[in-house]
Amino acid sequence: MATTSTNVDLSESEQRNLAQTVRRILRTNEVALLLLLLLGCFLVTLKNRHFLAASNIGTLGRDISMIGIMAVGETFVILLGGIDLSVGSIYGLSGVLVAFFCVVPYPEQQIATLGLPTPVAILITLGICILIGIIHGLFVSKLKMHGFLITLVTLGLARGVAIAITTGYPITGIPNDLQAFTQGSLLGIPVPFIVFVVVAVIAIVLTRFTYIGRHIYAVGGNTEAARLSGIRVDRRIILCYAISTFCAAIVGIIGAGRLTEGHPSAGDGTELTAIAACVLGGISLMGGQGSIMGAFIGAMIIGVLSNAMIILEVSPYWQQVVLGIVLLIAITFDMWRRRRREARL
Repeated sequence: MATTSTNVDLSESEQRNLAQTVRRILRTNEVALLLLLLLGCFLVTLKNRHFLAASNIGTLGRDISMIGIMAVGETFVILLGGIDLSVGSIYGLSGVLVAFFCVVPYPEQQIATLGLPTPVAILITLGICILIGIIHGLFVSKLKMHGFLITLVTLGLARGVAIAITTGYPITGIPNDLQAFTQGSLLGIPVPFIVFVVVAVIAIVLTRFTYIGRHIYAVGGNTEAARLSGIRVDRRIILCYAISTFCAAIVGIIGAGRLTEGHPSAGDGTELTAIAACVLGGISLMGGQGSIMGAFIGAMIIGVLSNAMIILEVSPYWQQVVLGIVLLIAITFDMWRRRRREARL
């Protein structure tokens, strides 16, 4: 009888532990966002079943990938307590650069392009954009300039360079190999979405399972304390800004392949969408808190919301209003959550 009682007690203890574990999981920000995403998809499907059509799912996957890759890069900067306003302009500049480097010149063309092999053009474009991010990091770490200011300068400068290169006209004639890559699918999954998942997985590994990731969170939590503890703060700042522009460049290259042209106005305003995805995903604008997975789900929510408004024939003007309201709610919630955490301390 004693043995039977012990077994019952152990069983009840395990049940309590399991219940506590489930409650902790359900309270996490990522799970709450995922449930919100699933609820949104369900409601949109009830309103219009075209939402789940294969053609729309493919379009949705490509749109989410564009937002998501930029949001992943932006997350690294926000984790530092900074901000990168240049990602939208880097998006446009990288699309123009890859087109300028890889498009084969032809007589009717207004811009003298170089016609380099596509892989070479992509590598040069990524290298230039990474260099821009390194410059941002140097201004922030060495000159103590806030990321808002230097990236605000680049926001206008990069867009101006893109317009100067193209003289305001798009560069057409994107090679077929780049088009096939950015417009193709693998096992029914859009290639850009696969790229998004790969970028997100690498970012998750970097932030959660390496000392570099722990350093980034430490710098965002308290820069001076991180410096005094021996962390090479300047290197982490430079790395994060370089990752941000690198991700924006990937999006610009994918965008050029999808549009089959390098357009100087591509990506205009997408920096706000990327920031909204980060904040909605639980990344604190004060730095040091949040996760790549949160940004991943936040990008999916923004993508689904934008796609749903198109399917439901919401006016484009009101779409911007809705996205602005979502950003306001996300920022307000972030501030409320931070103050609540500080009150507990």
